[in-house]
Amino acid sequence: MARIDKLNVGEQLPLFAREGTIEHWNRFAAVNDEFAAHHWDYVVAGEEGFDAPFAMAPLQLAFFHAMLREWMGDDGRIVSVSAKLRGPFFKDQWLTASGEVTALNRVEDEIVVDLELAQIDETGRSIAIGSARVALKPS
Repeated sequence: MARIDKLNVGEQLPLFAREGTIEHWNRFAAVNDEFAAHHWDYVVAGEEGFDAPFAMAPLQLAFFHAMLREWMGDDGRIVSVSAKLRGPFFKDQWLTASGEVTALNRVEDEIVVDLELAQIDETGRSIAIGSARVALKPS
């Protein structure tokens, strides 16, 4: 959980990792009606020019949200998140998300925190970059 009194520009958020499993993707697909075959089938993904089935783009964005929520706990709210996908997150690989505090500002009774976000796969390949703004309530 974020300690507002200890927050500094340059602080790194705890890493957030997830494996690209069918179980994760199936749950996400079920609530979003996203059952495109290229997300599970190697043949279909190959026919579309990919090395393997790949995650849904909104799932990758959801992993940024999950990382922020885990870091903030119940003392904050996500104001905005934006991301640019740089490459596919393939089935059975690991995704690791990271974040760095880039600015801190007091706005009324909240601390507004700007962050740079990134995701890499298990090979170290950049698969997404982004930014976020969160608002934290001092205790």
